[in-house]
Amino acid sequence: MLLFGLSWAGSAQSGEAYRRGVEALAQRDYARAAEWLHQAEDQSPGATNASLLCAKALVHLNHYAEAEQSLRGYIKSHPGVADAQFLLGYVLFRADQPRESLAVYTRAAALERPAAGDLKIVGLDYVLLNDYPDAIRWLERSVAENPADVEAVYGLGRAYYTQNVFDKSIAAFQQALKLDPLVGKAHNNLGLALAAQNRLEDAEAAYRRAIQVDLEAGKRSEQPYINLAELLIDRNRVPEALQLLDTARHIEPRADRIEPLRGRALLSQGRPSEAEAAFRTALATQPESGVLHYQLGRTLKRLGKNDEAAREFERSKALLGAHSASAQ
Repeated sequence: MLLFGLSWAGSAQSGEAYRRGVEALAQRDYARAAEWLHQAEDQSPGATNASLLCAKALVHLNHYAEAEQSLRGYIKSHPGVADAQFLLGYVLFRADQPRESLAVYTRAAALERPAAGDLKIVGLDYVLLNDYPDAIRWLERSVAENPADVEAVYGLGRAYYTQNVFDKSIAAFQQALKLDPLVGKAHNNLGLALAAQNRLEDAEAAYRRAIQVDLEAGKRSEQPYINLAELLIDRNRVPEALQLLDTARHIEPRADRIEPLRGRALLSQGRPSEAEAAFRTALATQPESGVLHYQLGRTLKRLGKNDEAAREFERSKALLGAHSASAQ
């Protein structure tokens, strides 16, 4: 981290603000650091790297818009400082601007060789762009240089999983959990990869561990509950699955997989009226889902509502056909 690389050319007042800002940054008092460093830059623009250090404090505070503004001001007068370029690339990634982030990383790499952490963010930029082959390429490089980076190893596992490379995905998630066994999402995604290989007992254990880890950490994600419920529905363990889905709905009522799974579970229990309600609720937020229209049609047919069922089957056929054509 560049701290004192520039000679002082400002006033005594701004020098005091700079000193206090650097001191607060070293003490991890990021709010005070940002305040003092912003003041130092205002009092003596361009005299120091105060705006760069201010941006670093703002990043720690998750104030990415302000950090970007501070960095762009610094880079305008110091375009050759790689540290600032790399940090701007990270800030743009966190602001969900992956294309802009990649462009900045390209400029930064022309100034200085990227570190493993920079390669990781480049890989994660490609994840945001749904370009998983490139994501894998950069994340593999990052992990090769720093195999102890849990976020990079986990991200690589997710990229492998998305590309159906399940053996490597499982290995990556297991490695992430060796590094930190308390990463609930790694347990959950390990379950997904194991289920994809039909290793259902191992997948169930992974989902349950994800739930337990999150509970012990005092936070809850609906995802392992939903994934475990789907696995149990497929194994005809419907009552427990419905309990899990109720818990998931309490955690995140808007999760779009809950009602379709409830519909499937209720229909398998011979409760078609309740299943109809679940599928209609799901369609209210996913009206273009051909699969949901088909499932609702099957439910309506079970209820003897044949005309309505026929309309749902036609709607399903039209949607699935349109999607199939657009995918070709």
